[in-house]
Amino acid sequence: MLVEKGWFIPTLQFGPDDVFLCEDWEDTPAGPYRALFHFSPEDYRTLYASSEEGRDLVSTIHRFDEMHVVDIASRRQDGRWTIDVDTGAKGALHMEVDYYATTLLKLVNPVLCHTPDVIVRNPYYCKLVPRIAAPIMGTDPKMNIMGLTEMGRNTRFRMDRIFMVGSARCSWDGKDMGPLVDCCYSHDMGAYKTVSKAMVSYLSLIVD
Repeated sequence: MLVEKGWFIPTLQFGPDDVFLCEDWEDTPAGPYRALFHFSPEDYRTLYASSEEGRDLVSTIHRFDEMHVVDIASRRQDGRWTIDVDTGAKGALHMEVDYYATTLLKLVNPVLCHTPDVIVRNPYYCKLVPRIAAPIMGTDPKMNIMGLTEMGRNTRFRMDRIFMVGSARCSWDGKDMGPLVDCCYSHDMGAYKTVSKAMVSYLSLIVD
């Protein structure tokens, strides 16, 4: 079993075509690392990882068509997450995500982070959390936080804190990628799908 703990955005779509997944892992068996997934409309997947060890770890969990070890800067301050990625020939990518906790999330988050692991491991709990989050976040109540990835890895998420995304911006090689929109794709990640609404979370990913 391996455990990764850190910050996570499961889906960000800018404009009609570009979908991203953002990870900033503080503690993993591969050491701290950051990763950015890019999905095309045809589900062509590119991984940008900040270390070879991080690349090797995440590529055992999800599949990619391209993988690159690059410089990635990740900073969070006053409810803004800023990500800068040197994607090489494709140019510099700059992303800013503004996130916050609603009054209700301020009540829910302390419960999430103090829930005993014996409960968090229960499949019924894993089905309940997305249903509780759905009316708060506007997310899909059928969203999975437990199951097999497309690489056949048995995984589950332990949610410690959840935040709403208020706004986000992205430019790539100096080009504005367009407005943040609800994700309209269902890229296959095994039990997991890209989610329509952007959200930020602090969590643990447990992989058997």
